[in-house]
Amino acid sequence: MPHCPYSERFLQILWNERLLRAHPLCRDGTPLRILSGGLWNRGPGPDFTGAALLLGERLVRGDVELHRRASDWFAHGHEGDPAYQKVVLHVVWEDDSGGGIRSPSLPTLELAGQLLPSWEGFLQRVEAASYPYAREISPGGCALQWALAEDEALKEILAAAGLARFQRHGRALLLRGWEAGQEQSLYERAMEAMGYANNRENFLALAQGLPLEQLRSHTEDGKDRETLLALLLGAGGLLPDPTRQTVLPALRPWLRQAWDRWWQSGFSRLPLAWKPGGRPLNNAFRRTLAAAFWLHQCQCRPWAWLSQLAQKHREAPRELLKAFMAPMAEASPWNQCLDFQHRLPRPAALLGEDRRRDLTQNVLLPLLGAQAEEEGDARLQETVRQAWAMLPRLQENHLLRKAVSRFLTPPSRWHELLPGAPQQQGIMDIFQNFCLALDHCCGECPFQVWPRSEAGESLTAGFGCPRPGG
Repeated sequence: MPHCPYSERFLQILWNERLLRAHPLCRDGTPLRILSGGLWNRGPGPDFTGAALLLGERLVRGDVELHRRASDWFAHGHEGDPAYQKVVLHVVWEDDSGGGIRSPSLPTLELAGQLLPSWEGFLQRVEAASYPYAREISPGGCALQWALAEDEALKEILAAAGLARFQRHGRALLLRGWEAGQEQSLYERAMEAMGYANNRENFLALAQGLPLEQLRSHTEDGKDRETLLALLLGAGGLLPDPTRQTVLPALRPWLRQAWDRWWQSGFSRLPLAWKPGGRPLNNAFRRTLAAAFWLHQCQCRPWAWLSQLAQKHREAPRELLKAFMAPMAEASPWNQCLDFQHRLPRPAALLGEDRRRDLTQNVLLPLLGAQAEEEGDARLQETVRQAWAMLPRLQENHLLRKAVSRFLTPPSRWHELLPGAPQQQGIMDIFQNFCLALDHCCGECPFQVWPRSEAGESLTAGFGCPRPGG
């Protein structure tokens, strides 16, 4: 058999489009039925996650990895890689292992010879590089219901789901506060939010390695901003050596003093492996500076700061939201620097509006709402809910895009259905609690309602529902 002439990207498209014949067989003769092919994973790890497959009579749930050749499993270093431990099916164009000792110890499906006749025509029509993202996530079995429902009714459902998610998240934050102390817990959660997706774990480790109690003792209860900056940058390994690295002239005097403050503290550098952010302005250096400015603003007592703002605006939700969203007072030259070596063409906030909004939505408001509920403070609880309902749409993320593609046809309908953060949170909550929790098996989903035509056939037949043979 000739080697595969197609890219892995195109094989992923074939799997996503379900272009397999009715009764495919694995290499060992086991019949395969695809209940759900899983979600296309654009990041590191297996190509499709959360698949549900029938291998003979056995139901398996897990991930799917695709390669041009079976031997690529070893060539790509997947053997022994923890990220690939949940792979339940290896899909290849050509099984070149011969079933020998270098054959992956998991079921293997060879695509060549088991595709629908239409696949070659599909190859001529589609280019892998321009394959639309909206097709990567096929519509779910309930997509027709969403399409037929009125916008206002869906907005109410989504807002209710969003509120449930908001309250559940707030209770979880409150529980963590009881375990670690409210001040330290809020500090850790805020630092996680500073790191967003790429550096969430690193910022949490920084907060745990430099606890608030120690920061307060070395910074005059948070009043010494320069020492705060030096300690956080030093612990994070973000202070450059001016004898070996080029430093902006305006920062050289400050850096010399920062090294003195860092050495005098006696703290150790933490073993953090910083990852590049999606945007240069969101790098670890600028986010660490933002964390230091925020701690200085609340004098290293974030829970006391949050409580004071809540009492001040307990009957004014718009003012409460405005206080959380207000830009920090950032002095030059920090808002003019990308890092110690590069100056920005114009000043830029260390913590932009989108990140302040996410911090408000994901940490400050839910925690405050849960505390008000715990204390029986109905007035403050209602103020928090009203402030949350006023939040505009947040930044898009992979989970939101997957949910939109799963439920909405066309996906562009999200512009009308998701006017603010509550609806955004709601659609992600439904997606997580039903689609992801059930590995996209629409037939098992309690959220799914199957409208019937007069002939008794499901109106959703063929509309995003898994086809029996794949």
